[in-house]
Amino acid sequence: MNKILLVGINSQYVHTNLAVRYIKNYVENYSSMKLDIYESSINNQLSAILMDIFEKNPEKVIFSTYIWNKEYVFKLVKEIKKIMPSISIILGGPEVSYQTAEIMNENPEIDFIISGEGERTTLKFLSNGIEGTKGVFYRKDGQIKFNGYQLPIENLDEIPFPYSVEELKNSKNKILYYESSRGCPFECSYCMSSIDKSVRYFSLDRVKEDLKRFLQEGITLIKFVDRTFNIDKRRYMDLWNFLLENYRKDITFHFEISGDLFDEETISFLEKIPKDFFQFEIGVQTINEKTMKAIKRENNLTKLRNNVLKIKDNIHLHLDLIAGLPYEDYNTFKDSFDYVYGLKPEMIQLGFLKILKGTLIFGQVETYSYKFLDFPPYEVLSNEFISYEEIAELKKIETVLDYYYNSENYPKSIEYILKKNYERAFDFYEDIARYYDSCGYFKVSHKQVSIFNHLYEFYLYKSFSDIKIFTEYLKYDYLTLGKPGNYPYWIKSSKDKEKYNDILKGMDFKSIREGHNRTEYEKFEYNVISDMDGEVEILFIYNGKETKIREY
Repeated sequence: MNKILLVGINSQYVHTNLAVRYIKNYVENYSSMKLDIYESSINNQLSAILMDIFEKNPEKVIFSTYIWNKEYVFKLVKEIKKIMPSISIILGGPEVSYQTAEIMNENPEIDFIISGEGERTTLKFLSNGIEGTKGVFYRKDGQIKFNGYQLPIENLDEIPFPYSVEELKNSKNKILYYESSRGCPFECSYCMSSIDKSVRYFSLDRVKEDLKRFLQEGITLIKFVDRTFNIDKRRYMDLWNFLLENYRKDITFHFEISGDLFDEETISFLEKIPKDFFQFEIGVQTINEKTMKAIKRENNLTKLRNNVLKIKDNIHLHLDLIAGLPYEDYNTFKDSFDYVYGLKPEMIQLGFLKILKGTLIFGQVETYSYKFLDFPPYEVLSNEFISYEEIAELKKIETVLDYYYNSENYPKSIEYILKKNYERAFDFYEDIARYYDSCGYFKVSHKQVSIFNHLYEFYLYKSFSDIKIFTEYLKYDYLTLGKPGNYPYWIKSSKDKEKYNDILKGMDFKSIREGHNRTEYEKFEYNVISDMDGEVEILFIYNGKETKIREY
């Protein structure tokens, strides 16, 4: 029997490929065929992956193709054909489901492309061959042929659960992906999900059965890939109540939601969710009204803000922005940035518009004079509203935003800088990005202590007042991160060592030495806890994830 290999090339080691697991389990459940899975990441050497696939000696190899691995996969299949010329190379996934004939003409190494939803099409193709099988592009008599599109699966419950018991037991440090629905009712012009405007659901009983499997194992992060999880209130509240009833510590469920759809009843429920049990990703994208209309995504910004502020204390929040949308210039993007920043989510994802084949905005390239990368990730370079120079500036701001906000390493010091020296948050990140650029810091990598040093030096460079107070805040942020080795040059250590030892003797450490290894004690010339004049002495207790503090 033919040996068939499903290949998932992920963007990072911790990720898992949901598609290859669905296809393996679906085909094996409805036939006598057996499929193998091979996973790697784009960070691994192509030659190593090539050798791995060669040693597995498959007769057919099926690649799951996405925006993050398309170039890698295309390079890989060329090399596979050189050393295994008789192998059948099959691609599937969103990156090859549009302009498919053109892709095959440009890449003669590809024998077949599965277009659209893959489970049923792959089963029929592998069982019956190409004749009469819909959903597959293929070669015949020197031409690209296609028998028409395969209808999507109506009853999603016929798709088996993607993960084996053994895999669940061995995936404690990986991100596992899960879906309870397919499709999206919204029509966002930049999104692939808008192409399929219908929404299909796995049954509630099936989803609850699946969720039990995750809860019974030691999985730490489950990411729902439903495009908008909170469409149907009856359904999502049923599932959230189920999760709450079966609450387990040290597991997080991640949902992509629309932040302005929640009513007061839902908000009241979410306010009771244990901290870190739920994680929400909310696509704000822009607050420019003309832009929202152009991209067909009109958020109720007042309701979104109110909802976010009510749940932010116990729900981990990621808020998304997209630069390069129609009618959004550099100055209006500042407003969108400040709106999101003011909501104080755990993460602000500053993304850049991707011009994806099949989306509405792909057909508007000439309308808005878009220039974009010809290769993945197809990011915008400019349009009639924003120049490449401004896009490049925002790219640099994205980097320092990750350093000084998304890292969550600088809560006290950045808050102090903003409160004392800036009327709007965007201006600070623009300033420090330009400082980094002038110093050449974007051209080199940085250790954590260097990023602290650069912030201290930026403060001096700007000649901001009250450097001593700022340094105390920066010192506090640095010591909160973990037991320091050598102090940065700008920290002046001031501690009563005898008092420090007396405090440790009264704690539950086996020895003073262990106490020193798991704590730090410092005197501050400014009360960084109460934000007021006066000294304070602080014991930092390092317990892994969270640093606890005690004032003396």
